[in-house]
Amino acid sequence: MVKKVAIVTTGHPPMDERIFWKFGLSLSDNNFEVEIICSTDKIQIHRDGIFISGFDGSKLEKRLKIMKLYDMLQDFSPDAIICSEPLAVFSAHKFKKKAGKKVFIILDVTEWYPENVAFKYSGFNRYFLYTSLFLLNVVASNFADNIIIGEISKKKRYDIIAPGKPKTIIGYYPVLKYFKYSTPKYNGKTLTLCYAGLLNFDRGLLTLLDIALLLAQRQPQLEIKVKIIGKFPNESDEKIFDEIIKKDSSIFVERSNWVDYDKISAELEDTDICFDLRKKSFIYNNSLPIKIFEYMACGKPFIFTKIKPLEKELNILESGFLVDPENQSEIISKIENYLSDPDLFKKHSEVGRHIIESEKNWEKESKKLIRMIKSLS
Repeated sequence: MVKKVAIVTTGHPPMDERIFWKFGLSLSDNNFEVEIICSTDKIQIHRDGIFISGFDGSKLEKRLKIMKLYDMLQDFSPDAIICSEPLAVFSAHKFKKKAGKKVFIILDVTEWYPENVAFKYSGFNRYFLYTSLFLLNVVASNFADNIIIGEISKKKRYDIIAPGKPKTIIGYYPVLKYFKYSTPKYNGKTLTLCYAGLLNFDRGLLTLLDIALLLAQRQPQLEIKVKIIGKFPNESDEKIFDEIIKKDSSIFVERSNWVDYDKISAELEDTDICFDLRKKSFIYNNSLPIKIFEYMACGKPFIFTKIKPLEKELNILESGFLVDPENQSEIISKIENYLSDPDLFKKHSEVGRHIIESEKNWEKESKKLIRMIKSLS
């Protein structure tokens, strides 16, 4: 019987929403002993019944990182290991071979791997890295006993490279109890536009500023605010952003730091419309954005880039708009639809929350996780 579960990550922070707030707490609440082990942060704490330990492996070669994670697995001696990336599987596999007991390895697939790594490079380096990481992914997938996949679009690849492995779709939907519903605060005088998450120009952060400036020109009677919640991946982008907002005082830009998962809804409470105007690429065009469901849970209408995974989620189109991120007139038109029709604001807010409450929430998804872990024994 599985009693102890380790969650191992080589690429995410230990307090990542899926790792800690969803998988970790759900397993702990169902009487499993849980430890999160990471190579992304030097940490050793006990929080909400979960032991979290890790080291900073950013400068370690892969072989040494695998060995250090293996040593930490030995100390905990789990019955099941959930691996958040393929590299973690190799530490788990080494532990499994030497454990002297039945151990189950589960690979949790949430990203397009190896595209998310290889596509950061160009030319020969991209193709070489893609090929080598793809082969690593094939091996890791077949070392696993089970594969969890975050969304259906990613399943087809794993049906091909690991055809004999059981697969379970466990989505990204929000933990409902952490998301307080609040209606948009638009009062005809002030409009607050919001972006939350990784502050990345590829996700349309600068486009949102352009939209806000154009809207301020078209609606001079309105006070336009932009609320930015999150952190920049590098200092150079942050400096560029700060310089841009200093040049124009016609809009007010508020910056809030990255907050814990259970505090997101409090940050969103004073916002009206939430945005993600990401540029289209293979990864973005084939990945379901997690934030859209959190916005809906908070009762915030959204304007997002039109991408395939969202177009397939037909009912969410009743709580926001999908647009071409390069068509500024289309985006402004959607915003002005809300300004001219308060009932639309109210409808999209209420429908979004209802969709999360009735079907797209972690409380439902977590049952699949617990059922799968219990089935291992």
